[in-house]
Order: sequence, then C-alpha cells, then structure tokens
Amino acid sequence: MLSRIFRSTLIQSSKLVFAVFAVFAAFGVTDCMGKDPYNPGSSLGTFRVVGTLKSNSCAESPNPWEFDVKLSRDATTLYWLSGGVPASGTIDASSHAVLSSVDTRTVRAADPKTKTPACIMARTDTLDATLSKDPISSFIGNLTYRFDVPEDADCSDQLVSSGGGFQTLPCEVTYQIAGEKTADAGVQGQ
Repeated sequence: MLSRIFRSTLIQSSKLVFAVFAVFAAFGVTDCMGKDPYNPGSSLGTFRVVGTLKSNSCAESPNPWEFDVKLSRDATTLYWLSGGVPASGTIDASSHAVLSSVDTRTVRAADPKTKTPACIMARTDTLDATLSKDPISSFIGNLTYRFDVPEDADCSDQLVSSGGGFQTLPCEVTYQIAGEKTADAGVQGQ
C-alpha cells in the first residue's frame, strides 16, 4: 500500500513499473477489524514523513521523499492509513511495530501468439518503526518496497537493458523514515 506516497509517484519516469502500483494505497490490501475498514481504531492524527534513501537496487527514486500519513490505534494494533484499506501490525511493549503486506499485479498480459508469459510482479511493503511513548507524536524506522517476479512470469521487458525502468528484478528500495505529528485526531492534515 503506497497511498499518497505512490500517488505522487515514487519514480518520476513513466516507463517504470512503479507507476503501475501508484494507484494503490501505501500498503497492499489487508484485513481490518472494525465498523469502517478504511478508518479503524482511534485516530492518532496526521504525520508528516520524511524518508531518506537508505538502499536501492530498483531504479531512480526520490531522495528525500516527503508525504503525509494518518495513524490510528486499537489497543495493541497500529494502522497506517493513506488512502486505501489500512495496513496493520502489532505494537509491542517497547512501542515497536512491524506492518507488512503483499500486493500482486499483472503488469503485462501473456501473449499466446508469441508464447510470451505474463509479466506479474509482487510488491511487498514493510514498515518497521518505533513510535514515541503515549501520546504518540513521532516515529522513526524503515519503509521497504520489494519487487519480485514469480518463476512462471517473464518481466525481462521491464529491465533498463530492454527499455524498462528496473535495474534488476527482484529488487528493493528502503527508506529510513521519521514522522512528526502535524495534526491531531479529527483535524485535517496537510
């Protein structure tokens, strides 16, 4: 789920497959409990996140990268809300949380005439963060996007060597992130 993060597009080049995933929320679709699956738990507010590129084997990526995200909490469950169904994970006693999701998409359909298999990519999004003590006003951690191709798929046309945007597949982009609260619960963020 790369919410607004990828709505403004992680990668500026229109050739990159990142654009295929730009329409999805910050993390892949996950199951959420509660009356409203798009706004579970109690709001913690809006946070301004600044990411510094830590490692990248995929393609050109923004550095620094800034975006807004809303966080909410239900007991020991943390929710990352950024446009789609939220990602969730458990907050432990030391205010550490790991949220992860996988979203698999067909980038290019198979071509039976040329017997070319489909290009299918699985993007795994992982947030590994430590939050400030209650009341939560900030967090730090890592945000990683990993792109994998199943064995029966062929995404060689997505590589730079074939005119695509990826340096290699599989690949991974990791940002070191820091988030600061910009608006309390119920108040519109930036």
